[in-house]
Amino acid sequence: MTYYPILLTSVFKKMIWGSESWDISCRPQEMCVIKNGSAAGETFESYIKKNPAEVLGTNNANYTRFPLLVKIIDAREQLSVQVHPDDAYARLKGEADSGKSEMWYILTPPKDGRLIIGLKPDITREKLAEAYENGTVENCLNPLHVQAGDIVNIPPGLVHALTPGTVVAEVQQNSDITYRLYDYNRTDPQGNPRQLHVEDALAVSDYEGKIRKTAMPKTNTDVKGANMLTRVISNDFFTISEYIISDPLTEASDPKAFSIFTCVEGSITIESLSMTVEVAPLCSVFIPAMLGSYTIRPRAERAVLLKSSP
Repeated sequence: MTYYPILLTSVFKKMIWGSESWDISCRPQEMCVIKNGSAAGETFESYIKKNPAEVLGTNNANYTRFPLLVKIIDAREQLSVQVHPDDAYARLKGEADSGKSEMWYILTPPKDGRLIIGLKPDITREKLAEAYENGTVENCLNPLHVQAGDIVNIPPGLVHALTPGTVVAEVQQNSDITYRLYDYNRTDPQGNPRQLHVEDALAVSDYEGKIRKTAMPKTNTDVKGANMLTRVISNDFFTISEYIISDPLTEASDPKAFSIFTCVEGSITIESLSMTVEVAPLCSVFIPAMLGSYTIRPRAERAVLLKSSP
């Protein structure tokens, strides 16, 4: 089988607070379809199942669920204050999905410059429960000032919310579990209050401050000519690197694991022995584990990419 860089159709979702583009998704109700090469028109799931070890990598050969989900999120209004469980809690509750660890790359910062990331230092479970009862949850939330290019890690247990005007690229576990703690008393299109998951949110939230509530440092940088490759996040679910590309960069796929490039600034071409593809701004490309050597070229003076791998 010949492998090449895969471009996928996005799954677009209109939300009460804005919109999401699910650019790399392999879920029954949100299934991307391949749009280039010999597999054009085929679902992403069908393509993977032909040879999981070569497409996803030998570490993922026995997969039961594609491990990652990549989105572009446009928050025109305030998102609900929410938190995600870990895998163990999701199993305990009998959830259909796994837990959810995710990260944000800030494309456009919020109008007031602040996201909600974590709880204030003195907030206990009892205080948060009391605040829910008396309508003062907002007083418990930690504001984080961010700017374009910041990366925020959001592991399970970290209370968080995007705020108006924010656009982010998000990489996460392939899960759609969200426990809403507070939603500003909004209603759905039918006029019903939006569902909250207060008890679950209270159960999984981090009250001890164990989780970082600042943007991730960008210190682990490998300089290759005029290019800068920085490993930013590495956990049990994904590894995230930022590539700042000013000159052509040649590297090889990893037979153990696939990777995904998302253009967060500018655009690129990726040249492989089998095919050359153009990746537009704010779009992603899937690199099969057995692709082999490929070269990334910026289409202008520079491009900034997120590289994500399981």
